[in-house]
Amino acid sequence: MDAIVELECIVCCHEYSRSNRIPRVLHCNHTFCAPCLEKMSKLKGVIYTVSCPLCRWITCTRASLTLPGALWVNTEIWDQISEEQRENENNSVEDLKDSKLLFIETTLPVSRRPNLKASLRKVFSCIGMPLQSR
Repeated sequence: MDAIVELECIVCCHEYSRSNRIPRVLHCNHTFCAPCLEKMSKLKGVIYTVSCPLCRWITCTRASLTLPGALWVNTEIWDQISEEQRENENNSVEDLKDSKLLFIETTLPVSRRPNLKASLRKVFSCIGMPLQSR
């Protein structure tokens, strides 16, 4: 049975993404987003160290590399982000189609809107001008 993979960083509680919250794996195999790892890291000479907030295992990388560049991406989460983003993109396209329909409906010319004659009668009755009917 496969383990359930969390799609959010347990430190900041934000969802992982393929842009700014990339899921990175520490040497203890626990995963956190890159911004949280950078905040937790400490520079000691020529080495960055990160103490895992779950197990306290210390991961060390060379300071000549950026911390995200030195740590592997959690590909299991990465693949799920891809699937989720595709679903969100499809939903966004459907939402866009719906909003275009709404835009078209609300921007119909005055002559095409329902109850135009009744609305015009109300307007002209306030002014005192009779509306001629055809």
